[in-house]
Amino acid sequence: MTRLRKRSLILGILAVLACVLASARANAQGDDLADAARKGDLPRVKALLAAKADVNARTANGGTALTWASYYGHHEVVRALLAAKADVNAKTENGFTALILASENGHQEVVRALLDGKADVNAKTTMMDFQGFTALMGASCGGYQEVVRALLDAKADVNAKLGNGSTALIVASVCGHQEVVRALLDAKADVNAKLSDGHTTALMTASLAGHQEVVRALLAAHADVNAKDGMGFTALMGASDSGHVGVIRALLDAKADVNAQAVDGTTALMAASKNGHQEAVQLLKSAGAAGR
Repeated sequence: MTRLRKRSLILGILAVLACVLASARANAQGDDLADAARKGDLPRVKALLAAKADVNARTANGGTALTWASYYGHHEVVRALLAAKADVNAKTENGFTALILASENGHQEVVRALLDGKADVNAKTTMMDFQGFTALMGASCGGYQEVVRALLDAKADVNAKLGNGSTALIVASVCGHQEVVRALLDAKADVNAKLSDGHTTALMTASLAGHQEVVRALLAAHADVNAKDGMGFTALMGASDSGHVGVIRALLDAKADVNAQAVDGTTALMAASKNGHQEAVQLLKSAGAAGR
């Protein structure tokens, strides 16, 4: 496994997430109520509502005062808007709801207020190429453990998939958020879910990135330690390529096949040797790796 390929896999997942999150940002100008909500100006929000401002008026990106207040975490403004009958499930032009926006930014109080207001916990974005992003994915990406738990308590679909096949567990694993990973696993996340390539799993991404405690949590949940991606690379090969000794040891303890070969014949030992990771080389040899 080349470093470039490894880096491309991880960055590919993160790039999708970055594009999804960036699409939520736009200018709230054009509606006085939305602008006041964005700024967290509670007195002005209340004054505009008293003057019969349209609580569900749309801004340029299709957002509302509620989506903007939720994005920036202004929980008192959110409660005032909800009390004024704001549409809790209104969506921006790309399908972002107030709950998704609050969750991806870790605004716990806002999330709870929206859930109390009957927000759809499983609403999904509708972006071309990035469809299916949920509040749970957003919170998992950011490592917001308490938001994740609140969403799971509200029956968020723990195995929902983004367009590229990413689940909340894969997202949390590649980012190294071990407590979020544990919460998702406790909620019965599919530990062996695969990206849309049909092969790459949470264990592979965590091993590639060197997240030892995440790897251990996934293995304890019975992740397939010898699963292979489309080119035949395993989690052990990925960890060996970067010299993540702690991850290598965890995978070997879980009975990873130390002599597994990729389609091109690469083994974990070859990957570690090529990149000069001598401690990894010795560890693999002590586990019975064949070759020099």
